[in-house]
Amino acid sequence: MLITKIKGFLSFLFFWLIAISTYGQAYNFINYDIGDGLAHERIMDICEDKFGNLWLATAGGGLSKFNGIEFENITIKNGLPSNYVRSILCSMNGDIWAATASGISRYNGKDFTIYQVDSLNENGNSVNKIFESNDGTIWFADPQGGLGKIDTLGRMTIATMPEMIGADKVIDINEDEEGNLWIITAIQGLIKYNNGRFTEVLTNSDFKGYLLSMCIKGNKLWISSNKGLLSFDPKNLNYELVLKNTFIKSANVIDVDEFWTVSALGALKYDNGKIKHFSKNQGITDKGINIIFTDREGNVWFGAESEGLYKLTNEVFTFYGMEHGLETLPLTSVTQDSDGNYWYGSFGKGIQKYDGEKYVKFGLTDGLPSQYISSSAADSAGNLWFGSRGSGLIKFDGNSFSSLTTEDGLAHNFVRQVFVDSHQNIWIGTVSGLSKYDGESFENYNIQSGLAGNLIWGISESNEGEVLIVTREGISQYSDGQLSLIDIDKEVFDKRVNTAVKDNYGNYWIGYSGHGLLRIATNGTRMFVTTQEGLSSDLIYNLLIDSDNNLIVGSERGVDKVLLDEYGRVIRIKSYGQKEGFKGLGTTYNNIFRDNENNIWFGTDDGVFKYDASKEVKNEVEPITYISGLKLFYNEVDWSQYTDNISSWLNIPEKIKLPYSENNLILEYFGVSLSNPKEVKYKFRLLGLEARWSPVTERTEAVYTNLAPGSYTFEVKAANNDDVWSTIPATFQFEITPPFWQRLWFYVLLLVLFFVCFKLYNDYRVRVNLNKILTLERIRSEELQKVRKRMARDFHDNMGNQIASITVFANLINLKLKNKSKEVDDLLQNIQKHTSSLFTGTKDFIWSMDPDSDNLNEIFTYIRDFGEDLYERTPIAFFSNADDFDKHYPLPSGWSRQLVLIFKEAMTNALKHSQATEVHLDLKLSAKDFVITLWDNGVGFNIDEITKGMGMKNMNTRASQLNGEFVITNIEDKKGSKIYFKGIFNQAKLDKTIMT
Repeated sequence: MLITKIKGFLSFLFFWLIAISTYGQAYNFINYDIGDGLAHERIMDICEDKFGNLWLATAGGGLSKFNGIEFENITIKNGLPSNYVRSILCSMNGDIWAATASGISRYNGKDFTIYQVDSLNENGNSVNKIFESNDGTIWFADPQGGLGKIDTLGRMTIATMPEMIGADKVIDINEDEEGNLWIITAIQGLIKYNNGRFTEVLTNSDFKGYLLSMCIKGNKLWISSNKGLLSFDPKNLNYELVLKNTFIKSANVIDVDEFWTVSALGALKYDNGKIKHFSKNQGITDKGINIIFTDREGNVWFGAESEGLYKLTNEVFTFYGMEHGLETLPLTSVTQDSDGNYWYGSFGKGIQKYDGEKYVKFGLTDGLPSQYISSSAADSAGNLWFGSRGSGLIKFDGNSFSSLTTEDGLAHNFVRQVFVDSHQNIWIGTVSGLSKYDGESFENYNIQSGLAGNLIWGISESNEGEVLIVTREGISQYSDGQLSLIDIDKEVFDKRVNTAVKDNYGNYWIGYSGHGLLRIATNGTRMFVTTQEGLSSDLIYNLLIDSDNNLIVGSERGVDKVLLDEYGRVIRIKSYGQKEGFKGLGTTYNNIFRDNENNIWFGTDDGVFKYDASKEVKNEVEPITYISGLKLFYNEVDWSQYTDNISSWLNIPEKIKLPYSENNLILEYFGVSLSNPKEVKYKFRLLGLEARWSPVTERTEAVYTNLAPGSYTFEVKAANNDDVWSTIPATFQFEITPPFWQRLWFYVLLLVLFFVCFKLYNDYRVRVNLNKILTLERIRSEELQKVRKRMARDFHDNMGNQIASITVFANLINLKLKNKSKEVDDLLQNIQKHTSSLFTGTKDFIWSMDPDSDNLNEIFTYIRDFGEDLYERTPIAFFSNADDFDKHYPLPSGWSRQLVLIFKEAMTNALKHSQATEVHLDLKLSAKDFVITLWDNGVGFNIDEITKGMGMKNMNTRASQLNGEFVITNIEDKKGSKIYFKGIFNQAKLDKTIMT
């Protein structure tokens, strides 16, 4: 039995060794190791977080996070319990779980939470597998053999599996679509766990092998084993071996028709029934692979046992070189025969045939006339044609080689180009003219027969029967048996032309030696396409129209695809370099070929590249874009000083308010697209400052200086290498608070202050003007008082003397006329009477003119004296009463005369009409006003009648001029009448002077 197993294993090993040695091609693998920043070269597990970053579990270096550009390593120095990490999990809530040699850690981007399985035994904390179910529960392999669980609240429990052998341990955990847990143990095999119950499903003893790991795709469990890959049906509990007799460590099944597995000898790819083995010759390590992981964009990652991380970005380019059996280097031409074999011509080493498995070399000893091959082509009859340097045109009919030279009619033996048109004519471009061979004879063309030049640089066929011949002097076209020059301006050929083609839209494309591409449209318009527009180089060696009517450009620095629209105009340019799989430094002249399956081949000095456009799938997965950092005045900032809402993963505030003085910001952003991270492009804008998006840029930061106060939202979008833009931008909101002098309350305060200042200024101006007026008024009043005093004095002196003289003269006349008649005596009495009346009136006038009389004291005294004189010789008793005067009460000029006249009129009326026995004059004072009252105990009067009299009208008129309150009324029960006048001191001081 043991011998049988050993024989089987040796047969299997021999088979794979043969496969390894004969599998002759390399793919686009990129290797990352410690030189690129990786923590350790032994990678045990891989997962992808919510930002699109890869997390790598390493055996000795802790964790490595990779965003496609750079690595960030997390070790025990950061809080990880051990640098030996065996399994890693990127959970649904964004946490990173690691199963290490010293327990389980949960990392939230800022802090670690450590779970110790066995707190008493350090060796009992070594966990080798961790898994998350759909309900967020974390499951892990208990080091003692059980099944561990950490619920969403962080509580840890261990479930012991029944009938478990002591040394047995859980080695893998997964969950099906119905929520059942599936467990593989090292000894028992496959176990189902549901509702706390363990059920053995497929034991290793029944399987007669060892189950190693599993993944779930659709409704099947894909179980890796030492006997192959099992497709297990969890409902019917049966399985089918997909890969038989193959030791499969693990599988990564994304598509049931195309998936990857890890075998004992490296990586295997199952592709629709075909198995491809990948090892060193294919571009990946041959020292063992631990894990294969497919990211969200479809890139396949390989965690190696000792050579770090490998990435297979695509299978668009496949390389064949010396390590695969190709010997005839450097290559000068590629063609394909009718059986699908590829033929490679070289410079000095003959020809080599490749049938997909092995190479066969042809040289001089095999009848090849020359080992210096310049070009090649195949006709529909199965013949191969090779251009040589000195031996003319070489033909291979499937059995032997023969040559055609100038002796057979060839234009020259130094052949540069060989081309077979759709009519199966053989076109040979030489250093001295063009030959057409129909299988029997040659027809030669040169400058005299319509060629633009004799040195041929390119031959192609744009439409059936239209052959394009390129020289550095111009382009000719052969059609309908005629060769003619194409009408293109001579200045187009002032620069060195290397090649030219005509696309399916009728446009000419000319490739220059150092000046890029020139497109000449059907209407004659020209447009240059150079490195400024996106070409890899301006030194063009090869041009070819592919099956999708795009222009393929081979240059000294790689390959470009110029995507054309329906009119042959450039949509965009896609470049292929080392990251895209074209690892050669560049193409070589006239060394491009499209095979029967529309693959395009590029011969180089190091080998040949096959470009398979069918493998080129547009990357429709948009980058995951996020704000990665925030700087203030170009410096890192501890944002916890500003806010408590800090993102644990990005260490930036979720929303922040900044003072007006901190308004210079750098916003850093990143778009994760692992397919081609260096080709990610961005556009951004700052709402609140700008509405338009910025021009597309490769920069990962935006700088804003001297931002004005306000609310802002920064938005950024990213595009992957296929110009697929993120639909929802990453955003960051912040606010620049205004200084106090730009806030609303300050504007309100300014407005209030303005009105206060305006009011104060206006009041000040009013006061100034008023002071001026009062000063002028005071001066005028003083002058008026002086004038009044002078007038009173002068009037008294002059008028008084004159009146006194009249009186004296009247008395003298009366004395001297002793016998005067009664008439004369009456006249003299009238003179004395009027003179006395005039004297009294003059006295009143002079008194009122005197400014000393303009105070309440004088006025009351004057009225009182008048009353005493008036009622002295009458039956009416006169009484006066006044509050004590403790100071002078000045009144405006003119008030004294008006008040005196009012109360003299009132006293006179009381004497004539009141029939009173008493008349009283009272004065009441207060701080603001005064009241003068005249009342009697007479019969009163009829209010309606007296108001019609002239005397009463005069009193009312005089009182109104003083702006005072003047009232005439009867005392109750008709016991007399009362007249009072109320004046206000404040008004009296400020009112204008009442002119008499």
